[in-house]
Amino acid sequence: MKYCESIFAYKRRPTHEVMIGDIGIGGSNPIRIQSMTTADTMDTEATVAEALQLAQAGCEIVRITAPSIKDAHNLAMIKQQLHTKGCKVPLVADIHFTPNAALIAAEIVEKVRINPGNYADKKKFEVREYSDSEYDAELSRIADRFSPLVELCKKNGTAMRIGVNHGSLSDRVMNRFGDTPEGMVESALEFLHICENLSYRDVVISMKASNPLVMIQAYRLLANKMYELGMTYPFHLGVTEAGDGEDGRIKSAVGIGTLLEDGLGDTIRVSLTEDAVYEIPVAAALVEKYNTQHPQILASTELEEKDFHSYFNPFQAHKLHTQLLEAQPLGIGKDEPVRVVISSDGPGSRDYSQLLKADTKPEWLIGNGAPVNTTLKDGMTYVAEDATVHPIEIELGQSSEFENQIALLEEKSNSTIFLKIDGFSPQNFSLENAKKLSKLLPSCKAVLALIVPSNQIGALTAIRQFLLLLRQNEVNLPIVLSYRIEPGQKNWQLDAASVLGALLTTGIGDGLMVHGNVTAQEAIRFSYNLLQATRLRITKTEYISCPSCGRTLFNLQSTTERIKTRTTHLKGVKIAIMGCIVNGPGEMADADFGYVGSGRGMIDLFVGKERVQRNIPQAEADSRLIDLIKEHGMWVEPEE
Repeated sequence: MKYCESIFAYKRRPTHEVMIGDIGIGGSNPIRIQSMTTADTMDTEATVAEALQLAQAGCEIVRITAPSIKDAHNLAMIKQQLHTKGCKVPLVADIHFTPNAALIAAEIVEKVRINPGNYADKKKFEVREYSDSEYDAELSRIADRFSPLVELCKKNGTAMRIGVNHGSLSDRVMNRFGDTPEGMVESALEFLHICENLSYRDVVISMKASNPLVMIQAYRLLANKMYELGMTYPFHLGVTEAGDGEDGRIKSAVGIGTLLEDGLGDTIRVSLTEDAVYEIPVAAALVEKYNTQHPQILASTELEEKDFHSYFNPFQAHKLHTQLLEAQPLGIGKDEPVRVVISSDGPGSRDYSQLLKADTKPEWLIGNGAPVNTTLKDGMTYVAEDATVHPIEIELGQSSEFENQIALLEEKSNSTIFLKIDGFSPQNFSLENAKKLSKLLPSCKAVLALIVPSNQIGALTAIRQFLLLLRQNEVNLPIVLSYRIEPGQKNWQLDAASVLGALLTTGIGDGLMVHGNVTAQEAIRFSYNLLQATRLRITKTEYISCPSCGRTLFNLQSTTERIKTRTTHLKGVKIAIMGCIVNGPGEMADADFGYVGSGRGMIDLFVGKERVQRNIPQAEADSRLIDLIKEHGMWVEPEE
C-alpha cells in the first residue's frame, strides 16, 4: 500500500538524479518547471523565439515536437540558434509513432520523450485476446524496436522520459488491463524493464490523463510499484488537456498539487490551452512552497499508516460514508451532494438574494455574527447563534482554551452544532487534544468543519491523523472542508485546489467552504469549479482541450473559444477539442464528443471513442458538432 514516504509527515520520495543537460531532475534538486513550444518545428525562427520567451519566463526545460524525421533533423538548427543567442535551456524532443525520428533527435537534444502507447504500435482499437505466449512475443517485438534508442541515449548521455498518456495506451495494454491506471503503470513498466535490462537509468516517468482522479491514482500506483521493485526514477507530473482559464488552472492544481503534497514529483508541466508562456507562472506558484519552505514535521505518532489506508484507499476514489445531518432547507452528509458553504466574514455585500437565483448557488451560510438579509433563510441552511444550527470553535493546538472549548461542546451536546476545528498546522497540532475530541464526538449531533492550513507544506498531515481518530472512534459526522484566504495571499486558488483537492479526491468532504479575504461570488465560483474538477458535482459543460504544440492542425485557442461560445450552456456534456490525432481518439474515452484535427484545415468528429465523421472542412465542423450533439439527444436550446 506504500506510495509515498509518509502520509503523516511531508517528505519527498527519494529519487536518483537524471541530468538534462546542465539541469538535474530528482535527487536533491528543486522541483523543475517545464513547458512545450506550439510553433511548427520546421519554422525555426518561430520555435526559437518561443523557446527564448519560455526560458526568460523561468521555464527550465523546453520540449519541442518532432513528428517526422525532417522535424527531428531541424532540432539541430533550433539548438544552434538558441546557443548563438546565449540560451542553453535543455531541449526535449517529443516523439510519437516515429522511432527513426527519436534516433535522430537523441544525437541532438538533451532528452527524448517517447510515448510507450505508440512508439512501437499503431493504434487500431482492435479488441482481441492475447495468450501469454502472444503477449510475450509482443514484448519481445517492442524490445527489438526500442533497444536501439536506449543504447544510443546511453552512449550519448541523452536522458529519456517514458511518457504514458491515458488516451493513447496500446491495444495490447488496453485488451489486457483496460483503460485504467493499472494499464498506464504496466505500459510504463514494459519500457522501463527494457531500459533496466540495458543498464540505462537516465529515465524520468510520467502518467498523464485529462481526468485528475485517473492521473493521481496512476502516479500513486506507479510509486507503489517503484517501492516494491526498489526503483528510484524521478516523476514528471502533469494533467494533460486541462483546458484554459480558471478551470484549467484548478484542474492542474488538483492533480499536480495533490501529488506534490504526497512528496511525489520532481518536475512539472501545467498544460493550458493558452500561449505556453502563461503556463510558467502557474507552475512556479504550484512548486514555490516545496522549493522554498522547510517542512514542519509532526511530532512522532503512535498512529499506523496501514490503519489509515484501511479506511481511505489512495488508489481508488470512494466517497467516505458519513451520516445525514438533517437541516432546513438543505441537509448535509450521506448521499447529499457536496454542499457549497459561504461565510459572512468576507468583503462585499451581505445581500445574498441575487446569488440564490443562479444555478450555482450557495447552500449553507455561516453567519459569524454579521447582519445578513433575512430573505436568505428561505434558500440556505443558516448557521448562527440565533439559528437552529449553532457554531462552536475548537483549537486542537497547544492552546490554554482547549479545555474550556471542550466544556462548551459538552454543554451544547443536545444542540445541532457546526463545529469549526482549527489547529492542523504541523507545528501546532496536539495529538492528545485530537484524541480527546474524537472520543467526545460520537455523542454529538454536528457538522465538523476542518480548517485546512493554507500555503504551507504538509498541510494535510495532521488532518489525516485526525480523520483516522474519527474512524477509530466510529465518528461518521459530515465533514466540511474549510479554507481561509488571508489578506494579501497570492495564488490562493492554486493552493486551495491543491490541498482541498487532495482531500476531495480521497473521498473526504461533504461540504466546501472557501472564505476570508474573498467575496461570496468568488468563493461560490471557485467552489463549484473545484467540485467539477474533482468530478463531484457537474454544473456546466466539461471541456477537455490540449495545450497545442507543433503537431496542432488548427488554431486551438480560437477554436476552443468558438466551441465554448456555442455549447457552454450544456450542463454535464463533455467535449474534447484536440489539435491532432496523437491523443485524440484515446482521450475520447472521457468525453461524450470529440473534435480532432485530422489534417490541415480538416476535422474528425467522435462520439465517445468512435470516429463518426471524417475529414470535415473546419468551416463546417463547428455546426456539424452541434448537429451531432442534437442527434444524440444532449442538446438544449440556450436561454434567452
